[in-house]
Amino acid sequence: MAEFEKIYSEFTHALLRPKAALPKGVIAPRAPNIIKRFGIYRNNVMVSLIEAMKSNFPIIYALVGDDFFTALAVAFINKHPPKLPMLFAYGDEFAAFIRLYSTADRLPYLADMAEVENLWRKAYHAKDATCIDISALQKIDGEQHLKLTFNIHPAVFILKSGWPIYSIWLGHETDDMGNVDLNIAQNIIINRPDVDVLVMQLDAANCAFFRQIINGKNLENCYNAAMEIDASFDLGCCLSQLFGIGMITGLNIN
Repeated sequence: MAEFEKIYSEFTHALLRPKAALPKGVIAPRAPNIIKRFGIYRNNVMVSLIEAMKSNFPIIYALVGDDFFTALAVAFINKHPPKLPMLFAYGDEFAAFIRLYSTADRLPYLADMAEVENLWRKAYHAKDATCIDISALQKIDGEQHLKLTFNIHPAVFILKSGWPIYSIWLGHETDDMGNVDLNIAQNIIINRPDVDVLVMQLDAANCAFFRQIINGKNLENCYNAAMEIDASFDLGCCLSQLFGIGMITGLNIN
């Protein structure tokens, strides 16, 4: 097994690096120009991976254009080759990679947008689950409500950002980037309660509330976290939204 892993590692290294030497063990007695043939195979693999990245990160591609994205993708592929054969899941490390990519400094929101696209894909491919509606609260004694914790749909994700990530996402969806103000910070919640993935903006208090919910805190702690940010926080309205967007699959009393 150790020998196979060594061969696999050397082959992968050569396959994803244009200037790398032909890996040991690659032979073709009837093909004298094996280096050229391996180069064609290497190019086809790289093109396929770049196209997978374009498919997985269409907003990043639209923001930076083909040349910049291709250079970014090649650098990423060299650093983080695929670990799974399912290319629709490829790119989990892309956001972190962009944060360290020097030429992306002029677009400081780019990494957060890559994270938006990562979470969107995770929501899309997450397991299905049956949501409950707000009427479930009526079955629980009102005095116990503040002790409630919530089972969260597996397709729910929250992202807090210092950039207008919702406006950029919406601008890409509507093909209108004219109203994006880079001076504002936005938070989003991503969910797929049924077939379609939903992306919604959250204000700071709602974001704090929802994050506490997802982290397993009881309703009292979630409420207090939101109130620390906004004394006018409306618990009833937020609970309606919580159930209305299909976040909740069960209730517990702790």
